[in-house]
Amino acid sequence: DFVVVEDFLQEECATVSGALFDALFNLNKYMQFEQRDPFQERQKREDEFETDWDRFACMDYNRLAMEEEAREEDAMEIDWVTVDDDDDDGEDFNLGLGGSSEAPF
Repeated sequence: DFVVVEDFLQEECATVSGALFDALFNLNKYMQFEQRDPFQERQKREDEFETDWDRFACMDYNRLAMEEEAREEDAMEIDWVTVDDDDDDGEDFNLGLGGSSEAPF
């Protein structure tokens, strides 16, 4: 007829025992539990990251990797532009053979 700690440690009571203790001893924490967003809670459970820091670090690493990749692509485009400009300068090369750089034979 008495409520003992073992009653709260049973599997069927384990999920709600924390809420019961919060209701009895810490009303602010209980109110936070009651006003939580169930969709956000489900998303946290399905999240692959254990902590907010892990989530932040992964997202920031991905952002920095994309920025670095964009910088490398821009550098590659600049390299191609300078190679094309160098090819244009090669047409002006003159061996002194009548203004033509073609072979005389």
